[in-house]
Amino acid sequence: MKYWKKKHSTLNRIIFRINLLKNSIKDFSVFKKVPAFIIRQFGPNLEREYGKLTILPDFSKKFVYVPLGFQPERTTSPQGDMFVDQILMIETISASLPKDWIIYVKEHPSQWWLRSGIRYSCARYKGYYRRIAKIKNVKLVPITTNTYNLIDKAQAVAVATGTAGWEALLRSKPTLAFGYPWYRDCPELFRINSVELCKSALDKINNGWKVNQQKMIYYLKCFDNVALHGSPEVFVAKKSKVSEQETRDNMFKAFVTEVENLP
Repeated sequence: MKYWKKKHSTLNRIIFRINLLKNSIKDFSVFKKVPAFIIRQFGPNLEREYGKLTILPDFSKKFVYVPLGFQPERTTSPQGDMFVDQILMIETISASLPKDWIIYVKEHPSQWWLRSGIRYSCARYKGYYRRIAKIKNVKLVPITTNTYNLIDKAQAVAVATGTAGWEALLRSKPTLAFGYPWYRDCPELFRINSVELCKSALDKINNGWKVNQQKMIYYLKCFDNVALHGSPEVFVAKKSKVSEQETRDNMFKAFVTEVENLP
């Protein structure tokens, strides 16, 4: 996240737009791009639609926190399976809520400054947030709301596959995953693919179910034992304690082992 924030920082975006303006003047496309930019900034857009629908969260209420996953991205397609449609996920939770519970939904902070920005797209089409806000017992909260406050105050956290689900587990918060995150085999995670499973999980949580931290430690140890140690992504590798050479060696050894064990 820090890599992308730096890459898309205010300064870098200004530099990008200056270069874009220069090139647009050279090829005369400026006469087309400037009006489009003005319409995008001051006309209907994702940020405006979302802002009109949000309320400040009331932490005295019992709620499930649903942080939307960034789209389009691997974490929902294909890993979200049918819940690549995150509205379907929210509807499933809504149909499973214990009495007097609500759902707080928050947009992913990167959704408006990566790729398509605040423009409507196939991932966030016009009316997308209005559809979410119309679901029973669902409230949209400002994108600036601290995600850790929401996690800590929630009765449960629900994700397709997002990192917020893992963060919630580490904070001993009951977590529901509707897709296939890397941590899906964690014994303390509720894996959901239907209203029945969702209702069962939320009923258990409502009756006092707690995350067992000792089981979390066992899971992490087992995961570490079988994990391939390395950082194949360049911007992660720069801060990793595993060198690029070690990463290559470990990946090669793992590949050879798999091939040798083929029937």
